[in-house]
Amino acid sequence: MPRKGLRVIKHHLDEFAKQFRWTLSSREIFGWLQVTQPETLTDIQRAARLYYLQKLSFGGKVNSQTFGTATTSAPRLNLLRLEEDLSQAHLRLSRTYIEHQSWQDCIAKYDRPHTLFYCDPPYWGTEG
Repeated sequence: MPRKGLRVIKHHLDEFAKQFRWTLSSREIFGWLQVTQPETLTDIQRAARLYYLQKLSFGGKVNSQTFGTATTSAPRLNLLRLEEDLSQAHLRLSRTYIEHQSWQDCIAKYDRPHTLFYCDPPYWGTEG
C-alpha cells in the first residue's frame, strides 16, 4: 500500500474501516472501483479502494487486475476481521526496516556477513 495509504490507516483507522461497512466481496463493486478515478476520492476513500482491489484481485496484481474467486475458500477480503488483518500485517512488519531507495544503495548500506538479502526479481515479461 502506498505511503499515503499507510498514513490513512495509522491516523484514520476507524474512518478507513467505516468505508467497508456493509460492503460485500462483489465482482460488480470490484469493477466500479477499477473505473473510479482515484483523484475524485478523499485520501481515506482512495486507501479503501486500493485495499479492496488488492485483496480481491487475482494474484494480488497491481496492474490489469481481475476479480479473483475460489470455490474452496472464502473471499480473501474478510470484512469482519479487517482490523485483525491489518494488525497482523503490522506485527509482521514491526521488526523490519522499510527503505525508499534503489536496491543497489540498500544492499550497500546493509551488507554484512550476517545479512540475508531476499531479492524477488520481476517475473519474465512483467518488468516495469
